[in-house]
Amino acid sequence: MNNVIEVQSAHAILLVSGRYALQLRDDKPTISSPGTWSLFGGMIQNGETPLQTIKREIAEELCIEPEQFLPFGFKDYYADFEKEVIRTLFFVADVTPIWDGHILTEGQAAAVFGFEELSDLRMVAVMRQVLTRFHQAKGATVGRR
Repeated sequence: MNNVIEVQSAHAILLVSGRYALQLRDDKPTISSPGTWSLFGGMIQNGETPLQTIKREIAEELCIEPEQFLPFGFKDYYADFEKEVIRTLFFVADVTPIWDGHILTEGQAAAVFGFEELSDLRMVAVMRQVLTRFHQAKGATVGRR
């Protein structure tokens, strides 16, 4: 029996002047976590590395290309939509210099929030947990130059 969990998705903590850029997911029953705020990212496609995935996803969803993605660990969790335990790798990128040029192509909205504002949002639980861990461990200055 193989208990190894494969990496299945990659998501990014995108910093804009020390605040967090989030996506309001589409409100469609055919996607995971419809109508909730989440980190940008998505599923790994055949043959991609997690880093290739996050670069592709950010380019597709926001039409921006951050200069650098720094790894920020992973989280294993049961995903209701997939009905299995999945592993998501997380990255951090400071997009402050390029955020004004983003064009949202997926989701209902993109917005930037301070950490204290996150508690008021309807969010994907695992994304809230990772943002809390990031904020507590490193603060909103990781990845800044």
